[in-house]
Amino acid sequence: MPNLPPPRFLSGWKEIANYLGRGVRTVQRYEREMGLPIHRPAGKSWASVVAAKTELDDWVASPRSHIDSLAKRRALESRTNKLRANFLQIDAEIALTFASVALGASNQEKRRRTTQTALTAYNTIIRLRKNTALDGAEREKLDANLQKLKRELESLGQRF
Repeated sequence: MPNLPPPRFLSGWKEIANYLGRGVRTVQRYEREMGLPIHRPAGKSWASVVAAKTELDDWVASPRSHIDSLAKRRALESRTNKLRANFLQIDAEIALTFASVALGASNQEKRRRTTQTALTAYNTIIRLRKNTALDGAEREKLDANLQKLKRELESLGQRF
């Protein structure tokens, strides 16, 4: 049985990047998006990293796995975006309900609390909407709900 040399490891992002002839950020993106075989001995996402040269060489030589990883990531991002769009629609409808409750409340404390809840939801929707791709119908429905919500909040004394 022949003596095999021990596997050669690279330690740290800089060594790995130099070995692959890429920048550190590019190599980190390869790990995140395309499954570059990186190991963290401490088991934590922020811990130091190592990589076996043979694993890196195999990864570079098999581009099909990169494409599959990228396709899986894109599919996941699409599903995540769809869930985010659904959340925004539901949250807008809930916020409208809170605004309606506030408009009908005779108790000042209840009016204040429900108005604040509706305003917080409105601000959250506006913030999250920037990172959400909406199709035409989704955009129209959400915009209509947000305009109605804004009018109701303004009638409750909120300024934008």
